Amino acid sequence: MSGRAQVDIPARICRPYILALLLAALINGALRIQIAIHYWRHAYYAGFGFDLVRNSLALVFSLLLIAFLVRLISLVPRLWWTRQPIASGELFWLGLISTLQLTLNLVSVNVTIYRLKIASYELLAESIALYSAINLIFLFWYWYADYPLRGRQAIGTGRAGVPLGILFPEEEREKFFMNTETWIPKPIDYFYFTILSSNCFGSPEGHCVIGSRLKLIQIVHTVFMIFVFIIIVARAINTLA
Repeated sequence: MSGRAQVDIPARICRPYILALLLAALINGALRIQIAIHYWRHAYYAGFGFDLVRNSLALVFSLLLIAFLVRLISLVPRLWWTRQPIASGELFWLGLISTLQLTLNLVSVNVTIYRLKIASYELLAESIALYSAINLIFLFWYWYADYPLRGRQAIGTGRAGVPLGILFPEEEREKFFMNTETWIPKPIDYFYFTILSSNCFGSPEGHCVIGSRLKLIQIVHTVFMIFVFIIIVARAINTLA
């Protein structure tokens, strides 16, 4: 975000992606409650050092949740009433806080697996929650990184003059058949790209990401999904009765 020009984005365009972050925050909050229930049920496993780590993670998560809600509430009048544009910097902090919440839960679930031996259907349900939260958050990040590059005042190009951003199949077909470049991706297009990127551990067929910022986002996305599929889901399946 640092070193990138601020872009004012219309409220109606921001709305679906902010709602995605809100839904991710609710899922993360529910997952945090489930983690606390695990510790309550298995209290006899706890020790002083482990309790300190657990409580610290819970405290940091609570502070992040409060920060997220405060920032979100501050945007509500512009999102639904005044409909004034929202600066990309404000959106960045919402996304960052959501990502940190997700990271804490991912760490907490892995610690829970190791310490409390959580397995089977409970762990499978938590992996689904993590999967959903990851996709909602990275739906936001893909849009956040790609959308400003499509504006006429903020066109980004690589070193060779190649336009930066996510390349969708519709863009190529429009250019080939109609010789125009007016197609703009909608939330469903970013959602489709995000879901398939999660399942394929990379860009789906017919799509590609151009630019270091988007490539970094996809690398982080892939790392999150590796933790969910290879560590959490694999253990849940291996321990099914």
